[in-house]
Amino acid sequence: MNYTVSLVGNPNVGKTSLYNRITKSCEHVGNWHGVTVERIGKKVTIEGDTLFVTDLPGLYSLSVCSPEEGIARDEILKKSSDLVINVCEVGNLSRNLYLTLQLLELGVPVVLAVNMMDELYKRGQKLDCAKLEKALGVPVVPVSAKYKGDEKELLRVCLQKLRNPVAAYVRLPYTDKLPIARVAAAMEDKAKKAGWDARWAAIKLLENDSFVCETLMPDERERNVLSALGDMQARVAQVRYEYIDTIADGLILPDPAAKRRKRKHSDNGFALSGLDKIVLNKYLAFPVFLLVMAAVFFITFGIAGNFFTWLLELGIDKLLYAPLVGWLTKIGCPAWIIGLVGDGIVHGVGGIFVFLPQVVLLFFFLALLEDSGYISRVAFMTDGFFRKIGLCGRSAFTLLMGFGCSATAVLTARGLDDEVMRRKTVLLTPFMSCSARLPVYAAIASAFFAQGKPFLIFGMYVLGAAVAIGLAALFEKCVKPLKSGKLSFIMEMPPYRFPTFERVWQIIRHNAKVFIVRVGTVIFALNVIVWMLANFSLTTGYTAGNGGKSILETLGMLIAPVFKPLGFGNWKAVSALLSGLVAKEAVISSVESMGGVSAIFTGAHPALSALAFMAFTLLYVPCVATLGAIKKELGAKWMLFGLIMQLFTAYAVSLIVYTVGLAICAGKGIVVGVGIVALIALMCTVALLRTKKKKGCAHCLRNCNGCAKTKKEEHAG
Repeated sequence: MNYTVSLVGNPNVGKTSLYNRITKSCEHVGNWHGVTVERIGKKVTIEGDTLFVTDLPGLYSLSVCSPEEGIARDEILKKSSDLVINVCEVGNLSRNLYLTLQLLELGVPVVLAVNMMDELYKRGQKLDCAKLEKALGVPVVPVSAKYKGDEKELLRVCLQKLRNPVAAYVRLPYTDKLPIARVAAAMEDKAKKAGWDARWAAIKLLENDSFVCETLMPDERERNVLSALGDMQARVAQVRYEYIDTIADGLILPDPAAKRRKRKHSDNGFALSGLDKIVLNKYLAFPVFLLVMAAVFFITFGIAGNFFTWLLELGIDKLLYAPLVGWLTKIGCPAWIIGLVGDGIVHGVGGIFVFLPQVVLLFFFLALLEDSGYISRVAFMTDGFFRKIGLCGRSAFTLLMGFGCSATAVLTARGLDDEVMRRKTVLLTPFMSCSARLPVYAAIASAFFAQGKPFLIFGMYVLGAAVAIGLAALFEKCVKPLKSGKLSFIMEMPPYRFPTFERVWQIIRHNAKVFIVRVGTVIFALNVIVWMLANFSLTTGYTAGNGGKSILETLGMLIAPVFKPLGFGNWKAVSALLSGLVAKEAVISSVESMGGVSAIFTGAHPALSALAFMAFTLLYVPCVATLGAIKKELGAKWMLFGLIMQLFTAYAVSLIVYTVGLAICAGKGIVVGVGIVALIALMCTVALLRTKKKKGCAHCLRNCNGCAKTKKEEHAG
C-alpha cells in the first residue's frame, strides 16, 4: 500500500531532524526556528508498504501569521495526508499541545511524537505516555531524533494506525464550554461548500481567524449571530489551556530507570544557561560575537586551513599537473591541448578544489554555532538595533544563513510576517558573503596579503554585513516602498545544545559533496569554455605566441574601461567577473586558467587593485541561482531593482576602497582613513549600547496564537 504522512509541529521541536532520521536525508536543521520554509518530501519503504513522508514548515497554530506557516496550514486543511505525525518537544509540551488540540478539532488522524526525550532522561524523569494517550485519544511515541533507533518504533506505530484506520474524530471535553453548535448551524452550508467540518469552522470563527472569515464571508445574519456571542477569541484560548493544564498535571514523573537510560542517551548537551549573562549582555554581546567570528576565521584561514590547502595544492602540482603535462608533451600533443588540460582544467579546477579544507572548516564552525543555540542569541541581541533600521531579529537568521548559500537563505525570509521587511531582507541577503566567494578571497589574500590573510577575509565578511545594514537604514529613511511598518518579532530561546558527532559529520559531508559536485560539473565546464575563449581567436585560431587577440579579450576590452577607476580595468579581470554570474567560484577558477592572480593584478599597486576586486566580488550581482530565488520570492521587478542596486553598490564601495587606498599609499590619507574607521566603530557601539531589550509577551511561555491579543499587537515595537 502507498500512504502519505506529514510531520507537523511548532518551530524548533526537531521535525526536520526526525524527518532526516526517517528518510535518511540531510536537510538543513538548526537549534532555532524557521529553518524549514518549504514543503519537502521523500519516499520510504517499510514492511512492504511505501510512505511518502513530508516535512512541513513549523507553525504555532492553524491561525497563521507568515507565508511559511501558511504553507503548512494549507496542507493540513487539505487533509491530503493519510496521517499526521505531530512532533512536540518534551521541554515545552504544554505549549506544543495547543497545536495538537487544533489538529484534533480538525479531525485529522494523528500520532503524537514527543521529541527530545534524552533531555528528560538525563534529568532522571520520564513521561507518562499512557495518561497522555488516554487524554488525547491518539498514540503517543517518545523519541529522541538525535539518536538512531527511536524512529523505527515511531514508524511501526504509524504503520499500525494506517493499516487499521479508525474514526479520526476525538471527543474534546472543553469544546462543550463553547457555543459551537449555534455557530455551526448558522454556517453549515458555507463550511460544507469550503470542504470543512462545520464544528471546526465554528471554532475558527469564534477565534476570529482571518483566513476562515475571508473564506466563508459571513453575511449580515451570520455576523449578528457571532456578534451576539461577544468577543470569544480569548475564551477559546482559555478553555484549551485549561484542558492542557488538566492533562499536563502529573505527566512528568521520576524515573527509576533513569541511570540506565542516561547511559543510552548520553549527555551531549551542556548546561550553560549562565553563559547568557555574557553573550546577551548589552555591553559585551557585540564584542563577544566579533571575537567568536574572528576566532572562527583565524582557525579556518590561519595555520589549520592553510596547512591542508598547501598540502592539497602540493599534491595537485606534483602528482597530477607535472606528470600529466609531461606525458602529453612526451606523446606530442598539440600545444593548445596541453594548455587546455594543464592550465584550463588542472590549474583552473584545482585552484578551486584546494580550498575544500577551508570550506569544510567554515561549515564545521557554523554548524556548532547554529546547533548550539548561539545563532538564536545573535538574533535576540540584534533585534533592538535592527528595529531602528526597519528589520527585526528574525532577519538575522536569514542574513546569517547567507554566509552559507544566498539562494537558500533568501527562501528563509518567508518566516517574516511583515511584507516590506521580508522584501528588504531578501534584497540585502546577497551582500552577505556566501561560501562560494571564499576561494576568491583566499586565493587573492594568499598572493598579496599572506601575513594578514585570516583578518582580511574576516574583514570581507564584516564589510558585506556593514553594507547590508547601511542600505537597510537608507531604505528605511529614504525609500517609501521599503519603509517597514509596525514590526513584530517572536522568538524562542532554545537551550544550549552540543551537536552530536553524527550531525556535524552530516553537515561536513553534505557541504563537501555539494562543493565537489559544483567544482566537477559547473566549474569544470565553465573553465573549459573560459579557457577556450581566452586562448582562441575567430581569425587566427590558437593565440598563444602569435600575438592575436582572443575572443574573450576582444569582448572584455569593450567593458574593461568602466573598471579602470577601480584599479582592475583589464579584460582578464572583467572576464572573470562575468563568469562569476553563473557561480562565484568560477571567478577564481577563471583567474587561474588565465595565468593566475599575479598575471591579472599588475601595475604600480597590484595589491590595492586586488583588494578593490575582492570588494567588488563581494558586493556585485549574485549567482543566477540566487537571482532566481529573489525573482521567485519578490517578482521580476524587485529582482531587477536588486540587481541594479548591487552593481551600483559594488562599484561605489570598490571605488572608495581603491581611492582611499591610493591616498594612504601616497601618505596623505592615513589620518583620514583611521578617523573614518574610528567614527564608524563609535557610531555602531553607541547604537548598540542604546539598544534596550524588549520584554516579551508573558503568554509566549505558552502560545502566542492563544493570546487574548493578536500576535502583532502583543509583540509590536
